[in-house]
Amino acid sequence: MKTSDLSPVRRKLLVPCIDYPGALALVPPPTPRVLDLKGVGDELRRASNALELLKELSSRLPNPDLITRTADRREAVRSSQIEGTNAGVNDLFTYEATGSGEGLPPDVRVTSNYVVALEYGLQNVRKNGPVALDSALVKELHAHLMNGVEHGGTPGEFRERQNWIGGGGTIYRARFVPPPPDRVPACMDDLARLLTCSPGEEEQMVLSLVMRMAIAHAQFEMIHPFIDGNGRVGRILLPLMLAAEGYPPVYLAGYLKDNLREYYDGLAGVQLRDEWSAWVQFFACGVEEAVQESMRTALALEGILHRWKGQLAHLGLRSHSSLLKFPELMIGAPVLTAHHASKALGISFPAASAALAQLEKMGILVQPVKQQRNRIFVATEVIEVLNRPAGG
Repeated sequence: MKTSDLSPVRRKLLVPCIDYPGALALVPPPTPRVLDLKGVGDELRRASNALELLKELSSRLPNPDLITRTADRREAVRSSQIEGTNAGVNDLFTYEATGSGEGLPPDVRVTSNYVVALEYGLQNVRKNGPVALDSALVKELHAHLMNGVEHGGTPGEFRERQNWIGGGGTIYRARFVPPPPDRVPACMDDLARLLTCSPGEEEQMVLSLVMRMAIAHAQFEMIHPFIDGNGRVGRILLPLMLAAEGYPPVYLAGYLKDNLREYYDGLAGVQLRDEWSAWVQFFACGVEEAVQESMRTALALEGILHRWKGQLAHLGLRSHSSLLKFPELMIGAPVLTAHHASKALGISFPAASAALAQLEKMGILVQPVKQQRNRIFVATEVIEVLNRPAGG
């Protein structure tokens, strides 16, 4: 980290790295509550208005939790791909349906872990509100994310050695060096005061939820509290902050992945030069775009669900038919096996097998590979919706 890349304000925060002679680390200042921003008011207002529209739409959807379950998995894939993983949406659903990684990218396991961490966090904040977003929860998210993954650290524990960002494996060419490990707990406790706060109406005028999300994400990345998994944990915190305030979770990984250079440059501007305006503007635009994508996805999936139910209604099935249980399941789990379906729906294996065969005959499901045993069925319409580019 070159001192010449740092603003005078940031240079005052440098401290020596004990294990690396001559190297310097930056101890972040206290998490800001008020920022002197220029030219970003419109973006913040549009992002906040978009969140209110999504909240209203979600309240009118008959299956909001079902849509969220599906979107959770797309977010897990995209956020993990930012870190270089190869598993796609279809790979993740296949892994969940079969319980096996055979024939799938090896990193599908850590992508699945992302889902576990995200859903664990959502459950906590929906139950307890913003107060749940403390350092203990952050550690638990990391423990779930890195469970069974070799990464050089201890899952769920802050790092005990120095790390850095960029530099090709050497701290002396790093783009940014986070605080020494002994400073991490205090930095995270300070950040937790922002994460767990619930501003009053007047303070919301100055420190909106979108602003808090932008600040929290940049501050977390500046602290970089873990050896690995920082980017993913930092992005998991964003939908948790929304859910803690009663909003539907909004997922930004698609926007961030599509605008990766601007994402990293925005974070670097905050880290190195205390430049918040460009970062907050970029982030607020991302929230607005992510909300628009969430609404498009929700409406598309609800449309598919409605059409499937209509197709089944024309069959004149009895009310207790196992087949009628499948539309909702296929939206939330668009890759199925008979074993998975029987367990999820509480029906017999033969009943599940017969239903899957009927749905394939109707063209709702397809078998990518024809085989006699362990057959896998895919609702391609759902996968296609989830694979659409984030921007529309």
